[in-house]
Amino acid sequence: MGKRDKWQGTVMDVQHPLRTDEERLKFCDVYFDAVGAERTVERPMYREYVLPRDVDKELTDRPFYWLWVERTNQHVEPTTLRLAFSDEAKQREDARLVEEHQQMLAAQQQPTGYDILFRKPKQTERIDLGCFRLEKLFDSVRERGKTVSVCPAQAPEGAVHVPWMMLNGLIQQVTDSVSEEWFSVGICLANLQVEFNFYDKIAHIPMRGCAPSRVLGGAKHTAAEAVQRAKAALEKQIAQKDHHWAEEARERLMDDLAQLDTYYSSMRHEDDPERQAAMEREHQRKREQLIAKSTPRIAIQLSQIGIVGLPLVR
Repeated sequence: MGKRDKWQGTVMDVQHPLRTDEERLKFCDVYFDAVGAERTVERPMYREYVLPRDVDKELTDRPFYWLWVERTNQHVEPTTLRLAFSDEAKQREDARLVEEHQQMLAAQQQPTGYDILFRKPKQTERIDLGCFRLEKLFDSVRERGKTVSVCPAQAPEGAVHVPWMMLNGLIQQVTDSVSEEWFSVGICLANLQVEFNFYDKIAHIPMRGCAPSRVLGGAKHTAAEAVQRAKAALEKQIAQKDHHWAEEARERLMDDLAQLDTYYSSMRHEDDPERQAAMEREHQRKREQLIAKSTPRIAIQLSQIGIVGLPLVR
């Protein structure tokens, strides 16, 4: 199984809200194992990972460096991330790295001035919500998880699977503010059966990556038909919800437009036609901007498409 397949089999297993240090550590272990990074140091609330080149490019934000490396065919050592998941672990491991640096200098018979002045001890990174490295990890997960193809991890070779298409994303209520609700819809490619909350219903099944061709053997409907059925099901579900929020948003928009109209009415310049024309153009432009921004609407944002093979129940 290649790295991409390993990743596909792991995307669906990460369910942690990442609110605690322990959850963030587990998330990183799952991510780096999935992308084929080598875990070289494992201590309480601390990890060191050696990155494959493709992962290094995603997480370290050094496009010009990699351009130089590839244009000049340079051989470079892989990047090692030193990640601390608690303040105590950071203090402990930073002290260890300083000690190792001092021992390295002491072992050199004649350390140069460059070694002493510029080769500083390595440092750890504290992983917390909002930090640069964790945000890069989230970006990588979103990009790598856009499409997946999985089947049960325990399924024997040649097992028959029921093919499903899973669509995960957000339903957004957009006005002068935005509220969001996650959705997960599954559409059976054998009979176009629709299941809401699909991810929650299959999350207990250990999955592994597999070729789509292994799953789609029993498909009788196309992906386009499945997407159309999912769209119709979501629209029906949305239509049945309370839309009082939209009525309130329209009232706010009407009030805002009335205030805008009142303001520009008070700024009329009857004695200066050219200035009056400019004010009217500005008024119209701001009305259009306000309407575009605050008109209530519902948007569906798709974040992941998956082909999921489920066991055939006889």
